[in-house]
Amino acid sequence: MGRLRAVCGRAALLGGATLLVLAAVEVVLRVVGLGHPILYDSRATYGYRPLPDQSVRRLFGARVHVNHLGLRGPDAPADALRLLFLGDSVTWGGSYVDDRELFATIAADVVAERLRDRVRSVVAQDAGVNGWGPENVLALVDEEGGFGSRTWVLTLIEDDFRREKTRIGEVPYFNVAPSTAMEELLVRAAYGVLGAYKRPKPAADLARVATANVAACSRIFAAAERAGAQLLVVWHPTEPALAGREPEPSKPMLLAAAATANVPVLDLSAAYRAAGGGLYSDGLHLSVAGHRVAGRAIGERLAAMLSAY
Repeated sequence: MGRLRAVCGRAALLGGATLLVLAAVEVVLRVVGLGHPILYDSRATYGYRPLPDQSVRRLFGARVHVNHLGLRGPDAPADALRLLFLGDSVTWGGSYVDDRELFATIAADVVAERLRDRVRSVVAQDAGVNGWGPENVLALVDEEGGFGSRTWVLTLIEDDFRREKTRIGEVPYFNVAPSTAMEELLVRAAYGVLGAYKRPKPAADLARVATANVAACSRIFAAAERAGAQLLVVWHPTEPALAGREPEPSKPMLLAAAATANVPVLDLSAAYRAAGGGLYSDGLHLSVAGHRVAGRAIGERLAAMLSAY
């Protein structure tokens, strides 16, 4: 009986210690910013995007606000010049970047300064969504138009042209909030592990997907024209591509399609090279410094376009 009590006592201590460790891990993860992710809808048309009216503090205190239109950024006053930013996770900016530090916000600030005698306020409306490709963007503008904006910025990367339309079940994002921060971490970790078992499409399939995505971009160009919106296409190179270590086979096709549609293109490669290092957080997505460089370059180009309009 004494031995049984000893075993039970050790089990209780072990159980209590385990609970304390799990509680401590949960607290640390919540301090880091996990446990309250941005929530997404699920649609047959554009796939998924953030649900409206969300405000959270995410990774390391970065503020993320999704307005009543489901766009990252503030709700725009009726008389504001609205700049609609379309794209993928590079445009979304990541939950480690505060709303104020996104290249969309910085570009809007530059436009406001350059056009201060012509407009009362300039507001960035960030419609970028993690994991999206051109077919997702096309479906969004076909369904929603330009959200009241007459100035669109479409940022594209080489990875976009390898993607078919992405659905919510293919990415580690949430329609319903997780119960704990550990639950969110486990979902994201599982997605990373499963990704190690995936293989890329054959070269012939990738070529077909790229061609279809260039065609989708051309249809986005046409949608902007129908909406009476000025469109600027922005090319974002990866860090390896900027260093000449990674090809960008879709870029010439995109540039040709844009030239045919008379759509201006801003290639950020020159701005990134001039700025030096420290612009990328992971070789693809931008750091806060990278957002600052991209935002200034985009803002200057937009201001020139709008001044001539």
